[in-house]
Amino acid sequence: MTPAPTAPHSTPARVLWGAALGALTWPVDLFCAVLALLTARRRAPLAPVRAVVTLHRRRTARFLDWSDGGAPVTSRRAAAYLALRVGMSSLSMLVLGLLAYGLFGVVVSLASWLFDVRLTVDAAFQGDGLSTSDVLVLVPIGSILLYLDLMGLFGVGLLDRWTAARWLAPSRSERLEAQVEELTVSRADLLSALDAERGRIERDLHDGVQQRAVALGLLVNRARRLAGPEAAGSLLLEQAGREAEQLVTDLRDVAWRVRPTTLDTHGLEPVLRQLVAHAAVPTVLDWEVPVRPPGEVETTVYYLVAETLTNVAKHSGADGAHVTVSLDGPAPAGDDRERQDAAVHVVISDDGVGGAEVRPGHGLAGLAGRVAAAGGTLALASPAGGPTRVEVVLPCA
Repeated sequence: MTPAPTAPHSTPARVLWGAALGALTWPVDLFCAVLALLTARRRAPLAPVRAVVTLHRRRTARFLDWSDGGAPVTSRRAAAYLALRVGMSSLSMLVLGLLAYGLFGVVVSLASWLFDVRLTVDAAFQGDGLSTSDVLVLVPIGSILLYLDLMGLFGVGLLDRWTAARWLAPSRSERLEAQVEELTVSRADLLSALDAERGRIERDLHDGVQQRAVALGLLVNRARRLAGPEAAGSLLLEQAGREAEQLVTDLRDVAWRVRPTTLDTHGLEPVLRQLVAHAAVPTVLDWEVPVRPPGEVETTVYYLVAETLTNVAKHSGADGAHVTVSLDGPAPAGDDRERQDAAVHVVISDDGVGGAEVRPGHGLAGLAGRVAAAGGTLALASPAGGPTRVEVVLPCA
């Protein structure tokens, strides 16, 4: 659903014009209302009905200070709106007819008074025309009738705007669904942008900082060899060489934790095996996925397992952990239906003290948000005394 465009600020004159223009479409409204009622079971309205509804949308946006931003309209809503439009068009035609009759009466009365024309709209004045006293009596009466007629037309315009808001605008539940969908998409886009930024940082660390650290270590070792073992600063140069080597190792570990390059090139399985091999708590990996999952699923599973194993090492006091990655449903070979039915099932368990819970601002809450953004679900079971079990299902669609 697109945002509603800003409608021009409506004035009483614009509302009167909008209501008057709406009255002129009475025959078309009647025809399309009957057509819409006969085809109300259709999901989308017919082309003539849609064209008339679009016309009224533009009219209400231009003259009545309302717009729904082009929200989709079903056949039922179009039928209900046009049925009410027929009634309002009829009322508008009646009000305009009274206004035209009143203006005709003013012209005839002025002609009878000024030029002694023997035409009048009132049988009481036939024969002798209108006198000045008659005109003075008719002026306040005509002014009051004109005011009431214009107010009636203005009221029809307001009713027209209310009808459009009731039947053409999305309902509250539809607006909420659209907002939820937009928030879900924006959160998924945010995570994609975050993953892309992580990849950029990893490349900068690998191709920039790490290479400079390697070059620094080479320069230190070269300076140590040139100075010789008997030089005064040889011990310091040797220590600097070891620190440079440790710096390169640390940079590689940091770059790998930010986002491993092999995740794109080799897939999720070798990355998880390497992650499990370097885990602080002895961990076993069971890989039961026959095909490579989609890239966004691989990224989500990697961060899920990495963050969960970090939490296990920090808080669980466990002696061991177990990671199982399996595929539910048919392998997503490329068919949209198969992708929709397939899901990656991840279970991470440990034999620690338990007591873990999803709390705002903590690691598990962030993981739950990432999984939800990917369209998946996260279930946590961690009773006091353990064990702890994190179960996640991620659709491949």
